[in-house]
Formats: sequence, structure tokens, C-alpha cells
Amino acid sequence: MKKVFISGGGTGGHFYPALSVAENLKEKGFNITYIGTTNGIESKKDFPADEKILYPMRAVRGKSIIGKIQGVFSLLSTTFKVYKQIKKEKPDFSICFGGYTSIPLGLASFLARVPLYIHEQNSIPSYSNKILSYFAKKVFITFELTSKYFNRKKTILTGMPLRKNIIERAKNYVYKPNQTKTVLVVGGSQGAKKLSDSTISLASEMKDIKFILIKGKWQVEVPNLENLTVYEYVDNMEDLYTSADVVISRSGSSSVNEILCFGKYAIFIPFPYAASNHQYYNVKWLKDLGLCELIEEKDLSKEVLKRALEDTFNKDLESLSKKIKEYAIFDSDEKIVENILNDFKND
Repeated sequence: MKKVFISGGGTGGHFYPALSVAENLKEKGFNITYIGTTNGIESKKDFPADEKILYPMRAVRGKSIIGKIQGVFSLLSTTFKVYKQIKKEKPDFSICFGGYTSIPLGLASFLARVPLYIHEQNSIPSYSNKILSYFAKKVFITFELTSKYFNRKKTILTGMPLRKNIIERAKNYVYKPNQTKTVLVVGGSQGAKKLSDSTISLASEMKDIKFILIKGKWQVEVPNLENLTVYEYVDNMEDLYTSADVVISRSGSSSVNEILCFGKYAIFIPFPYAASNHQYYNVKWLKDLGLCELIEEKDLSKEVLKRALEDTFNKDLESLSKKIKEYAIFDSDEKIVENILNDFKND
């Protein structure tokens, strides 16, 4: 049986693209071993793997000196364990989706001489993918501008693998304005308190607009307003995207690419503490094309957000939606899998 090792977890930004590609490989008859961490989202979510192995790995970046030492030790220790697993099971190839949880599989694959592939979700690559790119046979990227950080000869633009329910819903979706203007506000996987507070204040003023707020785990005071619906978290994001005229959002790669697929004009507020400010650059190119608004967190206030919304609703959102959707890639998982399998056909 064809066999593959996959790693990508810790956060949803690494986990979900790995899951999307794993589902594609599973449909093609691959036996899948998933490598992750006991501390990440993968410990709580199902993954389409024949074997799921979770190790107590620790991150290195952003930690104290002692934390860095402990992190390096945990990653090297896990690399040794994964190496033994690879030698035992002999996979055809490995694919990593970034983050510190990918380092053990990436290094172990190189040491065991198993073909390695990596996918970079963000505009500016993580340290882990920069390291692993030297050993990778191919590097798959989400954004065109990311190619400058890798060896261009082995870098391929594939887009961001998204969940099936998002892709299936977005493919045939065509935006039509709602009778009541509707704004979806998404603060990312962790939520965003300043954004949530600004949205709630706006909803109390702009009574002619319906607001749908996903606030995350932040405790915010939510008044009883007819035009405001608040969720902590939702699984059916596709329903909310289709119900909105405009999206206000953080600019993590998954969110950006989901918004592109639905052709939504968005007001992006990048998370300011993202590594290398990658959330800003995830959407800077889109702003330069005039296809979104971009507000830095330091400039965010109720007044600024209100002006941006008023300006946005004065635009031709139907025409903009068609242009935005042109930049969406709907078959990212298939592009990745095809590129890998073509290597084996040509060998």
C-alpha cells in the first residue's frame, strides 16, 4: 500500500490545510500516519489518518532561554522517535505544513532519505519552513510573493488547502446584496477584544446594518441589540460568509483565502503580533489592487471602522466580488497532490 507521513498542527492554520491534503490522499488509497503534538488542536480534532501519533513537543520561538532549551530538546527527542518510525514503516514521502510541530518529521525524513515536501501558508515563511526548505524536494506556497524566500526552481504556487465544506459552498456562490446590509466580523481563532468592542459600539449606532460577531473567548459586554448576533465560535463559517455583504476580519491565511473564495470585500485588521508581521503582508497585495481595506490595529477605533464601513458600502460590491474571486484557488489540495505524484511518475 502507498504510505505517507504528514505533519502540521499546533494551531488550526497548520492543522486544517494538512487535513485537506490528507483527505485527498486518503481518497487516492494512501495509508496515512499523522505526526502532531499533545499540546495542539490535533489533540482535540479528528484527522483522516490510519495512525495518529502525538508527542509532547514544545515551541522554541518567543520563549525564555530555559524555554528555548526545553523546546530544542523536545524537538530533537521527537525527531529521533519519528526517525525510528519512518525506518520501520518506510513511507513513500512526507509532507509538512509548517510550525514547530513539522520540524521532527522534516528532519527525520531528510535523515532517512524519504522525499520531503512542505507547504507554506503565509506570505512570510516560518523559521521551520525556511529550515526544512533546504531538504524539501518541492515547496508549495499560498501567495505569489512568498516565492522570493525560497529556491524558485522548486517553489510552486498552489494556494491554501481549505476545508471541503468551504470549497464546495464557495465554488458556485455568486454574491447578491442583502436587503438589510450585513457585516460579518471575525476575530480569528482566538478572537480580538478591541475589534469585538468596536463592533458592539458600532452596532448600537448603525441600526440599519446587521452585525454578526464571532468574538472568540474574550469576555465582552454584549448589549441586547436587534441588529447584533454574537457567537463565541462557529463550525459553519460557509453559512455566515454567504449571508454577509462585507467581512471584517483578521488576516490569517485561512481566513484570507476563504474570503477570496467567497468573493467578499473585506476590511482586514491584521494581528499585530504575528511572526514577521505576516498577517499584514497576507493582504497588503490585495489592498494594493484595491480589492480590500486594510487597517492596522494601532489605528483601529470605532470611528475609523465606521468610516471604512461607510466607504465600503458606497462601492459596487457585486463587481468587486467578481474581481476578488478571480484570485481564489479552489483546488489547492489537488495541485499539491498532483505535483507530488508526478514526481514519482517521472522518477
